[in-house]
Amino acid sequence: MSLYTKLLNDDKYLEVVKKIEGIKFITDGKWDWEHGLGHYKRVANYMRKILKQLNVDERTIELGMVTALLHDISLIKGDKTNHAEESSMIFTNFINEKDFSTKEIEILSQAICDHSNGNNIKTLVGLSLVLADKMDITYHRTINSSIQDYMNKQIQKIKEVDIEITNDKLILKYTTDYDFDVEILKDWEKAINVPQKAANYLNKKFIFLINKEEIDINTILKNTN
Repeated sequence: MSLYTKLLNDDKYLEVVKKIEGIKFITDGKWDWEHGLGHYKRVANYMRKILKQLNVDERTIELGMVTALLHDISLIKGDKTNHAEESSMIFTNFINEKDFSTKEIEILSQAICDHSNGNNIKTLVGLSLVLADKMDITYHRTINSSIQDYMNKQIQKIKEVDIEITNDKLILKYTTDYDFDVEILKDWEKAINVPQKAANYLNKKFIFLINKEEIDINTILKNTN
């Protein structure tokens, strides 16, 4: 049984996740998007896709997918304040540390701690987590938010998010409704800044496509930096 599957079958973990799924998290007026097993599994799948394109070994992919399941575990406390740092300190309560080396525990801890903003990317696991977490923005995660402002309604028009990593480029691809308002990205900095940080870490050019059309990220970034 893989470490990922083992965690998905752990009653203690699933009980905590179920409680998290029942909590609404509104911070600084931001939307109470889905946090729970659906989000964690989607992040894990994004991470697997990212890490495979980075040509890492299967063990690293598994570490990434386990990290995806644990990155928001401190939300059990009921709010998002410092949740990344706190999750990095308690995630070992939900794994058997004997299944991991000391170095692997350090990688998981650092990746979880940095996943909100990607300001301190140190490993490919950390890079894939912060990037995958921000890629999970499609309709099914946002539709049930209690805050349905203009920006959130526009975000709900994002139907698919994909990524392609080549020798010299990191290409983020959105598929959206035809009337998606690109201008909202000027006020939604993580959507642009996080993949830009990932591209910089990999020493690759960041390309952002919406419905196969390249978006001028310089126009957006100068309003968010």
